[in-house]
Amino acid sequence: MRKNSTTLAAIGLTAALIVAMAVQGTSLPTALAQSPEATNAPALSGWTTFSPDMVDGKVILPALASPLPENCQPPAMKDKYTIAMSQANKAEPWRTAMNQQLEAAAKEAGFDIVFADAAQDNAKQVSDIENFLTQGVDLLVVSPNEAAPLTDEINKVWKACIPVIVLDRNITNTGYSMFIGANNVSIGKSAGQYVAKWCKDKGLAPCNVVELRGLEGAPPAKDRGDGFREGIKDNPDVTIIASQNADWLREKAVPAADAMLRANEKVDVLYGHNDPMAEGAYLAAQSAGKDLSKILFVGIDGLPTPDGGIESVLQGRIGVTFVYPTGGKQAIAWAKLILTQHIVPPLWVELPFSSIDPSNAQDVCNQYACPDAKMAEMTPEATP
Repeated sequence: MRKNSTTLAAIGLTAALIVAMAVQGTSLPTALAQSPEATNAPALSGWTTFSPDMVDGKVILPALASPLPENCQPPAMKDKYTIAMSQANKAEPWRTAMNQQLEAAAKEAGFDIVFADAAQDNAKQVSDIENFLTQGVDLLVVSPNEAAPLTDEINKVWKACIPVIVLDRNITNTGYSMFIGANNVSIGKSAGQYVAKWCKDKGLAPCNVVELRGLEGAPPAKDRGDGFREGIKDNPDVTIIASQNADWLREKAVPAADAMLRANEKVDVLYGHNDPMAEGAYLAAQSAGKDLSKILFVGIDGLPTPDGGIESVLQGRIGVTFVYPTGGKQAIAWAKLILTQHIVPPLWVELPFSSIDPSNAQDVCNQYACPDAKMAEMTPEATP
């Protein structure tokens, strides 16, 4: 097939932006959003470019000419399709919710879906993806444990003419069909801005923050940390005095937070990169005999489950959290468009997020039918 010059130009643009991101420390969503050249490329034969009404979220980088390498034909039409999901670690409640939403959406679409859990093991996730490739699945959805160790294997599936949707955590290049995820830098920045204002309103100078970070090497951990640091610049009295990784897990957050609390007499804010770690920080502060009424606990995820962030805010443990959508429903919707209609998706779709604090927690709980929802006020909505 003759190479499409527009496609090559778009690929070259993306590669240049990735290099710039690596050199300058700029997040890829920000770099792509700032590019005036990011426009749809003409679809190759057999493909149709997406239309705006198909997008649930914000297009950060529009479509290339094809969601597969140029030597690949569009997927063959079939009576039955099998979707594979390679999950980074289903022990995290948010990832369990992602799997549940993927499964429900796949069932509604008439797809079979098979899951593999990497359990935070990069080598196992590489093996899981290799097994899916051997099995000849129709499309791969993958949420990488870490970016660099998974990039080559994900590229390998895509180069084998199997569409790949990367969900939540990105890799180090764009050798896939599309990426779906919220902007972790923006969420982190919003958390930082909330903390900056809270500290100012409380008259805390200095205002000391302890941070519990996600898995080292996972892009969300870096992005939520970097964004938070950008947000607290609104208040020069806010300082991060200690930071440790807890790998997204409450059981690891408890001893990590305990150690930092004991090493620092004055702690005003505990920021967890997700709600389970914020809950772990709360438990540690409680065990250490701290006055919990004077500490702000900040999380991210906002699940409507019994142990999720919405309930934590309602019950007064977490002061603020941010709804981080899993993208499960959107991933299956795009899988169906790619496989059954040969639609070229946007290369990057950013999902919206929102904040939950005591002022709106009950309304959000009602909206998403969390355990403490007031039934008369509930509205029929999907989970975030």
